[in-house]
Amino acid sequence: MNRKVLVTSLMLSLGTASFADSTNEEIALLKEQLKMLSQKIEQLESKAESNEAQVKQVQKAAEVKSTSTGNWADRIKLSGDFRYREEYIDEREKEARNRNRIRLRLAAKTQVNDRLDVNFRLATGVDDPASGNQTLDGGFTTKDFGLDRAFFNYSLTDSITITGGKMANPAYKAGKNQMIWDNDVNPEGLALQFDSNGWKGNIVGYAIEEFSGDDDILMFGGQVNKTFDFDQGSFIAGISYYDYDNLQGNFPAYDGRPRSNSVDATGRLINDYNLFEGSLEYKTKLNEKPFSLFGSYVENLEADTAESGFAFGANYGKVSGPGTWNLSYTFMDIDADAVVGVFNDSNFGGGGPDSKGHLIRGGYGLYKNTSMAFAYFSNERNKDQDTPIDYDRFQLDFILKFK
Repeated sequence: MNRKVLVTSLMLSLGTASFADSTNEEIALLKEQLKMLSQKIEQLESKAESNEAQVKQVQKAAEVKSTSTGNWADRIKLSGDFRYREEYIDEREKEARNRNRIRLRLAAKTQVNDRLDVNFRLATGVDDPASGNQTLDGGFTTKDFGLDRAFFNYSLTDSITITGGKMANPAYKAGKNQMIWDNDVNPEGLALQFDSNGWKGNIVGYAIEEFSGDDDILMFGGQVNKTFDFDQGSFIAGISYYDYDNLQGNFPAYDGRPRSNSVDATGRLINDYNLFEGSLEYKTKLNEKPFSLFGSYVENLEADTAESGFAFGANYGKVSGPGTWNLSYTFMDIDADAVVGVFNDSNFGGGGPDSKGHLIRGGYGLYKNTSMAFAYFSNERNKDQDTPIDYDRFQLDFILKFK
């Protein structure tokens, strides 16, 4: 009996020792396999990251190649708009006037490479630098259609761009007011534009008139704006300076008409024009619609009298699709020599300064890319003269846009 117990105990001890040895070996083997598996996973992850980087490089190279060698048709973007306008003008001491007008604009943009693009636009209204309108008259004669813009944009860095040619006006206009620049004015020359960390601005040099035997009329200037963002909206403060060279003593640019600017007995401009402008605009949302308040002040530093102007107003809403709408109000008071008459709002007060009054605009989206708009001008012309003239103007527009 004792012998059996001894043999059984010995067998159990040997079996337990053998099981323990076997378990330790299996654990060691599993650890080695886990180590090898971890190394394999790290190798695969590293290879995947490398492949992803290579894919991005290939995609970027393909984009550059497509831009530089792709089909021209794929690199050109076309756009345009058409406007039909019914207009009523009531200027005291003159017969009331009704006229139908159209404006057609066709634009194209091509990406030359990843830093350079070229743009051009054709438009009606070739006989006025501050208007693209073509009056429907002349016994069904063919209407003019000319070069409205032709310019390049070259990105020197991500925040600095140089533009050259007959360009879209780079000037920021608080509340889109046209006290200094009509929306249809497309200046000609060079502009260096910057946009970085809430700072925007431009330095410009424009050619206005070229004379073979006399000094050219030029304009040099610039603008700086700073945007301050906060929870309820944003606040934009800006200053501008425009220095016209050789305007004084010359006939007014373009067609020689002074448009209320002061001239001598021969029709030549009495003053030079160095304009300083300060502007403020507050933007927010009201009932989920864009809302803004704005104000702008301009002074001609070269004029002794009739040298200043101001504008203020509000904009609410935006026409962005069917059923959307906008409404705006602007008040302007512009002295005769505060701005250059040929370039400021061509509708307000009949075109040109020495005017003041109210402007109400509105628009409504009918369908996609289709809208109606109206504008009502209640102004006073020759405001600083002995006999100011009441001036009312109403415009009703049907607008189509296409891309």
